[in-house]
Amino acid sequence: MYFFAGCDIIAGCDIKKIKDMPRIARIIFDNAICHIFNRGNAKQTVFHDDEDFEHFLYILAYYKEKYGFKMYHLCPMPNHFHFEWEIPQAKILAVAMRDITFTYTNYHHRKYKTVGYLWQGRYKNMIVEKGDYQLKLGGYIERNPVRAGLVERPEDWRWSSYRFYAFGEPMQLWIKFKGSRKLVNLIDEDPIYQGFGQSATERQKVYQEFILAMDDEKVREELGLVERLRGRPRK
Repeated sequence: MYFFAGCDIIAGCDIKKIKDMPRIARIIFDNAICHIFNRGNAKQTVFHDDEDFEHFLYILAYYKEKYGFKMYHLCPMPNHFHFEWEIPQAKILAVAMRDITFTYTNYHHRKYKTVGYLWQGRYKNMIVEKGDYQLKLGGYIERNPVRAGLVERPEDWRWSSYRFYAFGEPMQLWIKFKGSRKLVNLIDEDPIYQGFGQSATERQKVYQEFILAMDDEKVREELGLVERLRGRPRK
């Protein structure tokens, strides 16, 4: 079980400054499941130490409580992040991601005395097809640290959602929200997870086997991520 008490993330943040910035329209709809990702500007490191990862999770928990999206999978990495969300209303995606990235940028600039753009443009998002695509995407997201050579096993990267599914460990964070402390479950169970077995123990075992047996390159091609993760449309 993962707990982080956190601090007041809103201090010093002026979200109003970016509300009127022009944006390109995106195709999104109510109750959509989305794969959301972005990386540091010029591939720079954006999460330098444990405190940075912890603060980012706190920010996610705060805005998850505020906007009501469901977080099925996540994996922040030193220079990028991946989320899989279900959003109740189409308009929530843009405002939630705006607030999340702006709030973390504000924190990063204060801590490291940096200026300018932290992220490589606006976040990217793809509509997730329910079924086989959704099943493989969650695993692909959680195997990121292994592919990057940061850990040998996905469970060793404590910032991802892997341990929630593989070991039944919730990611819970205490946040300050509307003047009081509240315990937020950061991860919501992916509906497709129930298909892994009849009992919690069976589901965890089968999920572990599924993730460990995954062929990363093959899955990446099947998901159409080879070109999209480079910022270009799939051919």
